[in-house]
Amino acid sequence: MQMYKVFIYDKPVLIHKKPKKGGSYEQLDSVGDVNQIISLLAKQNVKGIEIVNSNPEKEWEEFHSFFKYIIAAGGTVFNQKGELLVIFRSGKWDLPKGKLEKGENIPTCAIREVEEECGVRDLKIKKELPSTYHCYLSKKGNWILKRTYWYKMTSRYSGVLVPQKEEGIETAEWFGKEKYNQLKVNTYKSIKMVFDNLDLV
Repeated sequence: MQMYKVFIYDKPVLIHKKPKKGGSYEQLDSVGDVNQIISLLAKQNVKGIEIVNSNPEKEWEEFHSFFKYIIAAGGTVFNQKGELLVIFRSGKWDLPKGKLEKGENIPTCAIREVEEECGVRDLKIKKELPSTYHCYLSKKGNWILKRTYWYKMTSRYSGVLVPQKEEGIETAEWFGKEKYNQLKVNTYKSIKMVFDNLDLV
């Protein structure tokens, strides 16, 4: 069954045909006014929104058309010890990623961004992971819908990691499995989805 999932204010918006059983989300029958959806999600007591419609593809297109669309790419990078490369930015643990440049293909973007944000080298893509979607308000006051393509990567690099300070990255670290719980309790829900696709946490 086709289901679309996007995060606004780190809360999910689901667009699909059948409601989730025992769901605690606000339920709508169509996208309607996207500003209304954004306003609802800004309320502390609203945990998420579920749009239940017989034509989720059409509703997704309507939702999508409200936003400026941006493509980004990033990676889940494992070293030879099986440790995961993570960054700390804006008070949360995150994964390295960034915007696609003009004329660049998406896998190349993912490798470039990981290299730039962490100073790691010798990256090899093993497989593509499911994409994530989230929306945010730009500094210019425009609402952005960002699709992030994710790739599982490996690296033989054993040198010093160099966090990209100008991108607000405080630290870049290798995390072993014993530290995965730190990620789980202090990261974004969209990043948790990436971890789930790796069966990490």
